[in-house]
Amino acid sequence: MRPRSSYKAPPSQTLIYSAVVQSMAEHGPRKMNMALAARIAETDRQLLYRNWPDRQVLVREAAESELQRVLFVASDLLSEQEGVCQVAEMIVRAARMVREHPVTRTTARTDPDLLRNALLDMDTRLHGRARYWLEGLFPEPLARTLPPMYWLRDVLLTIAAPFALTPPEEPHTDSGPADSSHADYSRPDTSRPDTSRTNTSRTNTSRAALDRRLRVTLHVCLGAAPDCPCTSASP
Repeated sequence: MRPRSSYKAPPSQTLIYSAVVQSMAEHGPRKMNMALAARIAETDRQLLYRNWPDRQVLVREAAESELQRVLFVASDLLSEQEGVCQVAEMIVRAARMVREHPVTRTTARTDPDLLRNALLDMDTRLHGRARYWLEGLFPEPLARTLPPMYWLRDVLLTIAAPFALTPPEEPHTDSGPADSSHADYSRPDTSRPDTSRTNTSRTNTSRAALDRRLRVTLHVCLGAAPDCPCTSASP
């Protein structure tokens, strides 16, 4: 009998991109850790460096892949809304998903200038993917009733970008022990009030307010009534 081979196939490109996104969520895009990404993908750094000698190219490709995934999920929306209302809701959902994405949150904390630059410079590959996605949201009959798409997509991107790139503040609580190395996690801490429910409620209220503001703005931009019943819909 032949000895069983110990050969292990290299991870797929999708798996590597996913591992890089997880590393970016931990350290931020500019400090993405190749060793951590390799460990998550269950491979070695040599494979990553062999295929992506420039680390920034790997970061960019992984970010583009993740944005494409998020936008696909955002547009996979089952609702009774039609026309402009449905398009607006897809854009609101996409902005919310990007805003609350772990990578966006980490970048806001570790490298806020990167998000600011993303608002000022909209001529990047990521913005290009967003424009392409926006174009695809409008079926032909609806597109004929609107301004030229090459102009409209830029307007919509300009409107939605601040809502997508301004993540909510991390909930702050001082209820934990000062020195976590000596904390007893086997028992609930009842010495201080539990603020988790309050923080969650505040986060949900802020999310609903941001969503409604963007929803109303999009309706006005697309020529629909700003007081349309769907503008007050819950996320």
